[in-house]
Amino acid sequence: TGSSDGDLFWQGNQFGQGGGGYNGKGTFIPLVWHRVVAAYDEAASTPVVTKYVDGIKQDDWTANQGLDNTRRAMLPTAYLFADGTPTDERREMWVKSVQIRSGKLTDAQIVLLGGPDAAGIPTAIPDSNVAGQWDFAASNLTATIGVNLAYLDPTFDGPTGTNANLTTFGTCSSLGVSLINGVDASIMQVPGDLSDKLGYAMTHRIAPNGGGTRVNQYTLIMDVMVNNTGAGAASLWRVQPTGSSDGDLFWQGNQFGQGAGGYNGTGAFTPLAWHRVVAAYDEAAATPVVTKFVDGIFQDNWTANQGLDNARRALLPVAYLFADGTPTDERREMWVKSVQIRSGKMSNSDIIALGAPSGTGMPLTVSPPPPSINMMPNVGGKLILLWPLSVSGFTLESSSTVTAGWTAVPGVVNNAIEVTIGPGNQFFRLKKN
Repeated sequence: TGSSDGDLFWQGNQFGQGGGGYNGKGTFIPLVWHRVVAAYDEAASTPVVTKYVDGIKQDDWTANQGLDNTRRAMLPTAYLFADGTPTDERREMWVKSVQIRSGKLTDAQIVLLGGPDAAGIPTAIPDSNVAGQWDFAASNLTATIGVNLAYLDPTFDGPTGTNANLTTFGTCSSLGVSLINGVDASIMQVPGDLSDKLGYAMTHRIAPNGGGTRVNQYTLIMDVMVNNTGAGAASLWRVQPTGSSDGDLFWQGNQFGQGAGGYNGTGAFTPLAWHRVVAAYDEAAATPVVTKFVDGIFQDNWTANQGLDNARRALLPVAYLFADGTPTDERREMWVKSVQIRSGKMSNSDIIALGAPSGTGMPLTVSPPPPSINMMPNVGGKLILLWPLSVSGFTLESSSTVTAGWTAVPGVVNNAIEVTIGPGNQFFRLKKN
């Protein structure tokens, strides 16, 4: 208190403090309700404040941070909307809720918080292992979650690059390609030139896992469309360093993989069609494997050429999208709606639940399908209702009409009950507790 200046400000539709503090997308506009998040980690190897407005990432603010920094790290008491002497940086504000949490929320958790609502800020946030996501809604390489992608060679392919065919952003209709599930989505067009200067560096932030020195357990998901002309194979993913390194995951002949034994599948990854492609890696398993799905359809458990810390499968801190090495002979033009990377290998059931591209991006959490009630007739006008024992957190309710009058059915044991069939209509449902 006293003459101390404020330490986090609104200014010019941004928020922060000091040089390098006000980077963002300019979405914190006046006379509009916003949910604003500043997530501090002054103890990180690179101290940072991650800033979001309404679930949209603004910046990883690294300027003027540090352990026990007097303008970032807290004493037992802190102050809301206060400014010191001279008091020249204040405005009238309206506030619905303020919440403070111990620890730094992940980007995925902040995105799940979304924008403001009249009910206030939720105290519980679903867990998500999404480490990075890129949706191209801002017509650039900025991240929805995690670190912005970077051009492999910005002088060649960046916004002012010298290549004749540059990375382009727009909508499906503006770029002349088919809509995604009827949605005219914001997308990125990837040049198909046979050049080792094309591609995008991904800093994924997943810590080494699986008992190795690299990231051995992760899941890569893409909503992508491959052109129907070009080289016979097209690089999707490269885990090896830049230079002469070859790609490590390719589209080829309506399949995807790499090397002998890598291209088994149903042939569902067809050109000029939008697909959700999943490669779920576990290089630390007893039998190292990459599980492959297209649009929720299982393709293969790819076990050839796998292994702990394998140089073509397990990740270093940076990996590369749509990049190929020298000789650069395996690239095609592509269109991309979203890319997501998760720590850990997703289960088959979760991948199936992801399904095909929706046009609105990828979910951060995967909800299991709602349980269904099995009905078995019994003697004496009885009916047995039951649902899987693995399902918990639901109450069986009944009503004579689907629109009102639902009441809990007593006597349920181990997700089963015998009911008497009476005159008139009887409806049953499972309601989430």
